[in-house]
Amino acid sequence: MATYVLLVKEEETKDFVVYKFGPDEDSLGKIKLSKSDGECEEIENVPGSTTNFYYLRAASKLIRILKESNGVFPDRTSYAS
Repeated sequence: MATYVLLVKEEETKDFVVYKFGPDEDSLGKIKLSKSDGECEEIENVPGSTTNFYYLRAASKLIRILKESNGVFPDRTSYAS
């Protein structure tokens, strides 16, 4: 079974970035990544989700971007496996 998580940037400052994330544009939670230490925080749960499945995948994608893309965060991206 394929896994897909959509991430859409909502806000970015020099200290953090906030993305909406979820399985599609109709079911999005919010995640915040601290650029200084790579810590992620779930701000809003994905509606209808009872686990942290989408959050964990969104967090791993954002941490990878922080480490591999020199902190250049795209407006839209996704996690897929």
